[in-house]
Amino acid sequence: MTPPIPYDPDAVHTATLTFRWVMRRNGDDASYEASGTCPVCTCPMTRTWTFGQPPVAKGGFFGRRKEPGPEPYYTVCQCRTLHMNRPASEPRGCGALLTIAPPPAPGHSAGATP
Repeated sequence: MTPPIPYDPDAVHTATLTFRWVMRRNGDDASYEASGTCPVCTCPMTRTWTFGQPPVAKGGFFGRRKEPGPEPYYTVCQCRTLHMNRPASEPRGCGALLTIAPPPAPGHSAGATP
């Protein structure tokens, strides 16, 4: 049995991750959902972005987007696993800051790497 992984607000995974992307439309609005595995805690996670997203709490302002574009996305781990010492103000995740490759351009397949 592996020991539990504690919450670590200073954890950063610098390599760009490739997650599986799904675009969802609601009328004229679109959201992009990235699903994959956090490499720090090895838990599955999903993160959804909509355009004009607000600033991210950890790491400050990462910029708002009008469209997906080729720049990477940044997020903290959003897994639903209970990590020891996670503050009440953080409802999900292990605390790790992750960089996710952008969604593929239309007409390209969306894959995921573990």
